[in-house]
Amino acid sequence: MKKDELLTSCNAPDQKKTLKQILFVAEGQAALVDAEDRLPGPGEVRLQMRYSAVSAGTERALLTGNRESEEIFRYQLPARPGYAGSGVITHVGEGVEDFRPGQRVMVHGGGHQQFCTVPQKEIVPVPDNVPLDEAALTIIAGFSLSAIRKAEICLGQSCLVVGAGLLGLFAVQYARLSGAYPVIVSDMNPERRALALTLGADAAFDPSEPDYEQRVKAMTFSGKGVETAIEVTGNPKALRATLHCTAKFGRVLLLGCTRTMTEVDFYHDVHWPGIELIGAHSGARPTAQSFRNAYTEMDDCRVTLKYLSAGRLSFRPVIHEVVSPAEAPEVYARLAEQRNFPVGVLFDWSRLD
Repeated sequence: MKKDELLTSCNAPDQKKTLKQILFVAEGQAALVDAEDRLPGPGEVRLQMRYSAVSAGTERALLTGNRESEEIFRYQLPARPGYAGSGVITHVGEGVEDFRPGQRVMVHGGGHQQFCTVPQKEIVPVPDNVPLDEAALTIIAGFSLSAIRKAEICLGQSCLVVGAGLLGLFAVQYARLSGAYPVIVSDMNPERRALALTLGADAAFDPSEPDYEQRVKAMTFSGKGVETAIEVTGNPKALRATLHCTAKFGRVLLLGCTRTMTEVDFYHDVHWPGIELIGAHSGARPTAQSFRNAYTEMDDCRVTLKYLSAGRLSFRPVIHEVVSPAEAPEVYARLAEQRNFPVGVLFDWSRLD
């Protein structure tokens, strides 16, 4: 059996009625628990999960109950994390005609679990030359693509990407593909800055340096500031610094989730310079029909997989850890407390077989 393929006949629901699933059981605590397995109903498919990807920002907030924010942003535990993964179809439900058992797909909303049953609209076929570990990151990468679409970057426009986690590193690559120049990255972690440079950034700066804003502006036309900024951190302080780096009539895409109340000097930093603030949350996109620079999640996934297959995107360098789901308690203990958590972490569900 190949490394990135699974047998589709093993562990069928009529042989095994439970599956293993990662659950956040209390603040800062994760456990690998039993959950119910089921066959797909009409319009659904069942997958044997191969990889599921940790979405660090979202899952840290969920794992900690978003304890750093005001009560209005708090999350309740226990909770089931995970929304990005890949695997092999084992069963298809009534009315499913475009998919078949044995097919390799990426999945949205499958959770961190051995098997998942989801609506067929939540999966996209994976090209034969794209490994399933990379395909597991597709939906996360699509969030960055959605923000780049909304930025409407023209050839030669400067772009600042603030934060070099998964979303930021994907945004760097999409901005470059869209014709942005220079592509500038901001992150306090020197290793992440170095990685951004290998993935196509033209410059990378530490935002804690006292001359940070001046150095960013010096990279731009006449030193006036960047024409587009993709704010990925969700940090209020980073947003204010980003506005100071943005040129008059520029655009700031809010890709990162603050989950806290944020103070902005709207008169001096937004109103007076005519800067556009554009919400770029993954939910702020069409649900059924793509149009112009607003694509559905699954259409963005199809585009992402097309570029991966053609070698024009690079996901391999952002995968830093691949672990067994049995290690989930230790992995999430680190996520809850460490700000420099590895960029790309995957659970390899074949390690439970």
